[in-house]
Amino acid sequence: MPESDSPQVRRDRHSALGAAVLVCLAVPALAVLVVDVPADVRRANGLWFVGTAVWSALLPFLYWSPYRALGLVPLAAIAWLAAVGHGVYWGEWPGWAHGAPLGLIIGALARGRRGEEPWPETAVLFGAALAGGGIAWACVERGRPFDVPQGFVLLASVVLVGWSWGRLFRPLFELVVEPVLWVMYRVRRAGPGFTDFPRTGACLVIANHACWLDPIFLAKVLPRPLTPMMTAKFYDLPLFRKLMAAFGIIRVPEKALKKDAPELLEAIAALDRGECVVIFPEGYLRRSEDRPLRRFGQGVWQILKARPNTPVFAAWIEGGWGSYTSYFNGPPTKNKKPDFRRPLGVGLATAVVIPPEVLEAHLLTRTRLMNLVSAAREHLGLVPLPPFELPAKADDAENEPG
Repeated sequence: MPESDSPQVRRDRHSALGAAVLVCLAVPALAVLVVDVPADVRRANGLWFVGTAVWSALLPFLYWSPYRALGLVPLAAIAWLAAVGHGVYWGEWPGWAHGAPLGLIIGALARGRRGEEPWPETAVLFGAALAGGGIAWACVERGRPFDVPQGFVLLASVVLVGWSWGRLFRPLFELVVEPVLWVMYRVRRAGPGFTDFPRTGACLVIANHACWLDPIFLAKVLPRPLTPMMTAKFYDLPLFRKLMAAFGIIRVPEKALKKDAPELLEAIAALDRGECVVIFPEGYLRRSEDRPLRRFGQGVWQILKARPNTPVFAAWIEGGWGSYTSYFNGPPTKNKKPDFRRPLGVGLATAVVIPPEVLEAHLLTRTRLMNLVSAAREHLGLVPLPPFELPAKADDAENEPG
């Protein structure tokens, strides 16, 4: 399956296309309402409409995460619906009140674009713009009162709210959660992996695991939706399960990863669909100060064995150990103060493809991956851990947990 045709990318593209079609249909009729004011203020109202739309469209490009910028669309859609409701009720259509949210919607849709847009979808967009212009022309020919364009714009704004909240809920959720994360942590990122991280296509991210929130730290710094694994302990919480299933999170039963584990098959299937899968190969949360990285389990090897050409990004997350959700000084959330502006660092190395000869041996693969994760520490100014080597006896490695 071509990268641009993966279900995840296709859904993102279609979600943005649907929102853009609604805007294209409504804007010409809205323009009729905006300029339907006394001649002495018509020019000013029109300039406010265009000017605020242009400036607002630039704002999403100031936000570093292209995917999460899509979360601005549902919020701006609510603001635009409020402006339309005001106009329908009071008969007032100030240009700035409509230009600002519409510009924000258009900018966010452009910022969050992933993959190539096929020509039929582009044709649909142009067709919607032409249809919107035709509707506006018919309204002008019909003359006042402009109740028809008011009703049409109101309908479009209501549909846009429903469409964007239903189709773009994940980026909205991540965007809304981010201020909470900002209060708790100061997350910085470093390393060449962020420069060439792909917006589309299959890739695997591996990292150390020191606290519960490690997946959230990775989601904070990576520019696309992630498909992480989550233990059943959290996945099966009331209400949480539906949310995780909607986001495509992979459920991991409360047991060690095994060769025929269903979660591994799900991870392989996600990579086949062109998604970005996140795995913590230790399969175990860090428990002690003197052991920052446990031996990786066989799960990551099984995934790469089935997907040998998958690019692997090795990451090191520094600062999770000692945080409120780590095992430092006791179980998570025990004997520790809640985190407030705690410094966190995520170092990401450039992508590598594990050679076939390495993948032939699971111990060699696991050791290689451990050293890659350890080396990612250098991007945060940390000294890598002592090199991991193959155990003297294979039986010793097999008997070690994780």
